[in-house]
Amino acid sequence: MAEAVEQERRITLAEFEQRVAAAADGRRLELVDGRIVMMSNPTETHEQIVSNLGAPLKLAMDGRNCRTYLGGMRVQANDDLGRFDGCRPDIVVRCGPRGDRTWITDPVVVVEVLSPSTMDVDRGRKLWFYKSLASVSHILLIYTDQMRVEHYRRTDGDWSMEVLTRPGDDLVLDAVAYRIDLGRIYFDLPIG
Repeated sequence: MAEAVEQERRITLAEFEQRVAAAADGRRLELVDGRIVMMSNPTETHEQIVSNLGAPLKLAMDGRNCRTYLGGMRVQANDDLGRFDGCRPDIVVRCGPRGDRTWITDPVVVVEVLSPSTMDVDRGRKLWFYKSLASVSHILLIYTDQMRVEHYRRTDGDWSMEVLTRPGDDLVLDAVAYRIDLGRIYFDLPIG
């Protein structure tokens, strides 16, 4: 969930970092195409979906030299703070050596849980940004108002999309050897 913050011009990640440090008011912010976006409080449905997928995914990734972050890790294209995108997906998986920065540049799996207020940005500029990252193999857009997952998968340098809509549909993240059925992602929710 996101809301644009009023500003006169696009800013870089370096300027964004300065503004966040100066504000230090606990707001969750991200930078999308040079625009500061304030993330609003998630609904219970949103958090249930994040937990239903994020918890088992984290447990599976812990034994594979991969880390799963839920909602707080910023994704950037690289370490260049002169760029204009620093997004915070709801779930992100990265593999390889552990780091200690406030952002990552090499996600393998990116998950956005959609809501009416974020859908245009998540399915637009942020999807484009995630697809531009060479390390990303899977992007999931998960709906909160219906049982629907759009799974974007990188195949041979291009992207394919699969839409999952039934409780028994298997979501397969082959880049990290993980599988979960849609019924588990939407467990304990009045959606279906």
